[in-house]
Amino acid sequence: MIFILSGFIVGEITYTINPFIFALLIQVNYLVLRGDYISIVTSILVTNSFTDFLFNFFSMGVIYYLFGSKAGKFEYLVFFTSGIVGNVLTLLLFPPDVASAGASGGIFGILAFYIVDDMLEFSRIDWNGIGLLLIVFVLSDIIPGVNYLAHIGGILGGIILALGRKRLLTQTKPRPYP
Repeated sequence: MIFILSGFIVGEITYTINPFIFALLIQVNYLVLRGDYISIVTSILVTNSFTDFLFNFFSMGVIYYLFGSKAGKFEYLVFFTSGIVGNVLTLLLFPPDVASAGASGGIFGILAFYIVDDMLEFSRIDWNGIGLLLIVFVLSDIIPGVNYLAHIGGILGGIILALGRKRLLTQTKPRPYP
C-alpha cells in the first residue's frame, strides 16, 4: 500500500512540475519499442490518477483483510513480476500510441496468487475465490481507460508464481523414508 501511495505522490509531482518526466516514468509503448525498457517497471509504481490510486489502495486493503500477508516478502516478487507480465502483454498487444501506468497488474497478480495458493494448500477448487477474481476483473474493466491486458497479465503472473512456489516448496521438503 505504501508503493501505491508513493507512486501517486510521485506521479502527481512529476506531472505537475514536468509532464515530460512523467511520460518517461509511465509506459508509452512507442518509447519502450525505442529502448525505454525501464518504464516497464517504473510504470507499475507511478500514476497521476486519483481514481486509479483510490481503487488500487482500496483493493490492496481488501486483499490484506482477506489473506493477510502470508506470502511475506515473496509478495513483492509477485507484485513486480505480475506487473511486468501485464506491461509486456500491453506492449505486445496494444498499439504504439498507448500509454499506461499504475499498480493494478501487480495487484491482480497478488489476488490471483493468493487464490491459487489457497487452492493448492487445501487441494480443492475454490469457486468463491475464482468468482471473486472474475467479479473484480469485470467491474474494474468496465471503467473507461482501464488497461485490461495489464490485469490479465497480472492474473497470469500470479497463477504462474503460485504454481511455481508450490512446486519449489514440495521439492525442498525432506521425504520420509518408507
